[in-house]
Amino acid sequence: GGILYLSLLLGCFCSKNDDAPAVYIVTLKRHAASQFYDELTQRHDGSDDRISRFDKPRNLSRTTGGYQGSFVDRIHDSLLKKVLKGEEYLKLYSYRYLLDGFSVLVTPNQADKLSKSRAVSSIVVDFPVEAATTHTPQFLGLPQGAWAREGGFETAGEGVVIGFIDTGIDPKHPSFSDDSPYPVPDHFSGICEVTRDFPSGSCNGKLVGARHFAASAIIRGIFNATKDYASPFDADGHGTHTAAIAAGNHGIPVVVSGHHFGNASGMAPRSHIAVYKALYKSFGGFAADVVAAIDQ
Repeated sequence: GGILYLSLLLGCFCSKNDDAPAVYIVTLKRHAASQFYDELTQRHDGSDDRISRFDKPRNLSRTTGGYQGSFVDRIHDSLLKKVLKGEEYLKLYSYRYLLDGFSVLVTPNQADKLSKSRAVSSIVVDFPVEAATTHTPQFLGLPQGAWAREGGFETAGEGVVIGFIDTGIDPKHPSFSDDSPYPVPDHFSGICEVTRDFPSGSCNGKLVGARHFAASAIIRGIFNATKDYASPFDADGHGTHTAAIAAGNHGIPVVVSGHHFGNASGMAPRSHIAVYKALYKSFGGFAADVVAAIDQ
């Protein structure tokens, strides 16, 4: 199975310039693929064309060379062209799994036009988000409770991939080493970005997926590549911390300034980790990027 570990607090965003373009998240009245996927597969007649438009290829953002020919993307592009009729705009993401919609850079007047479309369910201005921290296995009583009943920490989380929407991850952290290789679950599908900050080999049997989302931040001109890293690498430490809490290896020594503070363990140490970086050190994050991360 898959677990989504979402570590953020929502805020609000208010534009000071009523005429300035802004990023809007547009949700359509159509159901997202995740809501009717089971129905599609039940009616499947043996050919691929009923479900392949949602499965192959997976939705990718523009910042990572997104696939523009998908069925869902074409619907979104067609709606924008029809409603805005030759006007300038910039679509950042198409969302297909979490919701059927997209994020787009438009003026308030253009946003008003979109809101009046019969196909649109809602439209909201993109807003900033912040990180929030979680608790520990000891606080939850796992060593004496669930672990003991389910066979101990050696099997806790086996076969599960936990997805983290956070500030990324430091792949060199000992909590994510692959000393005892685990088989990656067959049902997991994802990619591992390779950049100068996140070189080949950063992913392993423990860290099975890693990518980043920053289109909304980049379009605002506030993304600082030297501080925030255009990669899954964690410049803040929060994402590494939460990933270690939830899924870090068992029995990892904690040493700070030469002092030993015992051994650490994740809540599900046998589980795998997939990172979807959408929060950043210097500015937090924006909902459009977070939704894109969740959609993946």
